[in-house]
Amino acid sequence: MGCAVGALSCLFEFAPFVVLRGAHYLSVFTVEQLQALAYMFLRLGGQAGNIGLVFFALHCLLVGYLILRSTFLPRIVGVLMAFAGMGWLTLLWPPLANYLSPYNMIPGLLGEGSLTLWLLVMGVNVQRWKEQASAAGASIRT
Repeated sequence: MGCAVGALSCLFEFAPFVVLRGAHYLSVFTVEQLQALAYMFLRLGGQAGNIGLVFFALHCLLVGYLILRSTFLPRIVGVLMAFAGMGWLTLLWPPLANYLSPYNMIPGLLGEGSLTLWLLVMGVNVQRWKEQASAAGASIRT
């Protein structure tokens, strides 16, 4: 959902170019009205991007929870991912997000960065993965 909202928010960033390009059908508007409309689209794009980040915050919280429950990755990575989700959730209340900015972005950098680095360098514990997969397969057969 966050990716879809983020993709749609890009349309709002493209809209000012359409409004300000000077098409004939826009001649009914004054220059000030067109500039105000372009500015509104830019502001709306920023708000839509923040909505997409709120969905991303929920994603980070869920990934953090799943990592905490699993035994494939270190629990600290799960804690950092949950912490990242909390940082992104500050965007639910723009005055708080503006007050905490840019510090509310640091948890995202730590959580997502730690998960990315862990997966790139160490990977998933394959032995535990196979053990749990065979145990799950055995419980399904019985």
